[in-house]
Amino acid sequence: MPASDVLPTTGCLRVALFAGMAAAAGCRTVEVAWSGGTVADLRRSLAAACPELGPLLARSAVARGDRYVADFEPIAAGDDVAVIPPVSGG
Repeated sequence: MPASDVLPTTGCLRVALFAGMAAAAGCRTVEVAWSGGTVADLRRSLAAACPELGPLLARSAVARGDRYVADFEPIAAGDDVAVIPPVSGG
């Protein structure tokens, strides 16, 4: 079957949450239905799945594997993803 005839499969993406993000969601991980997309798409999916995360999502960093990724970068189902809210120290 040619690649253009392959139907996208929807998987699940498990996203780790930290600090204030985990506190807002009431859990350390969130699972969203995911067939692939960008970090920006993931932010929208997370906001839809957990509206309480909305205020922090735009200011939070997203990591895939062991590095931070920009909003235009792809995220695949099964990737190791974490959302890290801004922190302050002193």
